[in-house]
Amino acid sequence: MTAYYEHAAVALFKDPGPLDSDGNETVVVMSAVNDAYEGRLVYNKLKYARRVVIVVNSLDNLLPELNASADHTVTVARPTSLHYLAAASEIGLQGMTEQIAELLAPLSFDTVTLAVRPGRPLLNSVRYLRRRANIAPASAPVLAKASVITLENMNGYGGARHWGLQLAQDIESWRRGEIVWEDVDRGALLFGPPGCGKTTYARALAGSCDVELVVASAARWQAKGHLGDYLKAMRASFEEARKKSPSILFIDEFDSVGSRETHAGSDHYDYKRQAINALLECLDPSEGREGVVVVGATNDPDAIDPALLRPGRLEVRIEIPLPDEEARVAILKQHLGDHRIDEALQSFVAVTRGWSGADIEKLARDARRLARRRRSGMSEELLLAALPTRRALSEEERRRTAVHEAGHAIVGVLLSSDVLMGVYIEDAVPDHGVHQVLGQTQFARREGGVRTLEFHVDRIAMLLGGIAAENLVYGNHSDGAGGMPTSDLALASDLATQIERHYGLGKSLSVDLGKGARPLEYLRDGDTELRRLVDARLETELERAKSILAGRRSPFEQLVEMLLRDGRVEGNAVRTLVNSL
Repeated sequence: MTAYYEHAAVALFKDPGPLDSDGNETVVVMSAVNDAYEGRLVYNKLKYARRVVIVVNSLDNLLPELNASADHTVTVARPTSLHYLAAASEIGLQGMTEQIAELLAPLSFDTVTLAVRPGRPLLNSVRYLRRRANIAPASAPVLAKASVITLENMNGYGGARHWGLQLAQDIESWRRGEIVWEDVDRGALLFGPPGCGKTTYARALAGSCDVELVVASAARWQAKGHLGDYLKAMRASFEEARKKSPSILFIDEFDSVGSRETHAGSDHYDYKRQAINALLECLDPSEGREGVVVVGATNDPDAIDPALLRPGRLEVRIEIPLPDEEARVAILKQHLGDHRIDEALQSFVAVTRGWSGADIEKLARDARRLARRRRSGMSEELLLAALPTRRALSEEERRRTAVHEAGHAIVGVLLSSDVLMGVYIEDAVPDHGVHQVLGQTQFARREGGVRTLEFHVDRIAMLLGGIAAENLVYGNHSDGAGGMPTSDLALASDLATQIERHYGLGKSLSVDLGKGARPLEYLRDGDTELRRLVDARLETELERAKSILAGRRSPFEQLVEMLLRDGRVEGNAVRTLVNSL
């Protein structure tokens, strides 16, 4: 039905000058957008528009961000016989009566369009419809019921899967009366990169626990209106979960709730304070919330008010990492469904490094579509054909990337307490800009141990090993080491700031934890002396990394050539190379 309303909106918004002086559309009419990647493309299209209409069958089919940004949300009622009478009059359709309009009103637009066709007299269309009097009236389409997914048959979730299966056992024990609700985890915070499958995990968790799933988000609550409506919607979600007990209340984009520390002193502080206080009350009510487990999901756990994560609330923090090689293959086969594929999939594994479960799901969907069009079985060749267009890296790009990653690896093996798992460089990257990762040095964090100043500065030297290697070979470094919160220079700057202000390992013993979503950046912005100390620390460790690489020039250059030849070198091979010379 949405296509008809889109067409009507386009006709109403007919604009003699639909483009601005820069060539951007000023009027946009479109259907639902419920995919995060598509949503980003849509955002780039909408940000210049002056008038926007989005048509959806249900608000549940709309990205919360778009829902929250709407000036008006209108529920369009079904057309009545009076609408058909008015439409016939508007277009000059002869023969429309009240009886015919009443016949048409319950039908779907598709049915009316097929029956009342140009060149066919209206009475003939009416006879056609009356002969088929058992035709179904317009209503929501009946969809095949989605199969229940469970954690038992999910892949790529690591510790999150273990926690979820343990929760399912506890809920079953509670149902049988073997334990009380106080022995069941009350809630958890899922965090990880976009597309890692947090929403899918919530569905699978509910399936394994055999409980109802109630889905909510701060954006949906906020879309209801002002603060009072927001809080009312929030409490309604918790009440719905209570009525469906035992249940899981899944709150997506949990960081959107905010933090009282981040907004302290801002114009929105009182709004956020009341919203967070209300959420705390819902999470930890005086009467308890027996039978309701709350699961929040976020890409940015540091932006969440600490009080929301205390025991009895979202007390368990669970990271959902990007899937490793084995998990990527398992996720692919899961989403290929009946399309069996028995090949080793080495090429698939190589080109999907850094991909999320959502990326692999889309690839499987595209591959199934391609198999239908070609009327062929599934194969790795077909999978690769379904991949987004890729740009082959030049030899210059590959060599500089190999130099950069080899620098991280050599310095890391010699200094870092972390364990080098492997280092790789790519041959090609997608054209569309997603996953533009040219290479990576992978370390596994070694837990425990005493962390002195030496421990932290060694890690800074490892982070700067990449640009140290570039400077050693080329006399300069590229911009890939900065520009993002997770980049080498950003991480090194934050660690140097923590040395000076968090850990008492620098020039002062006093501690200042900062505030806001980026507290370390906040500290540097307001303290020129701190920034000078951070810069000096980075320069010192950069020179140390360069000195280390200059003293290990032979294994360093051998590792570069191995990467150019093989694409990937395992951690043990790097350690053997470094220790043998």
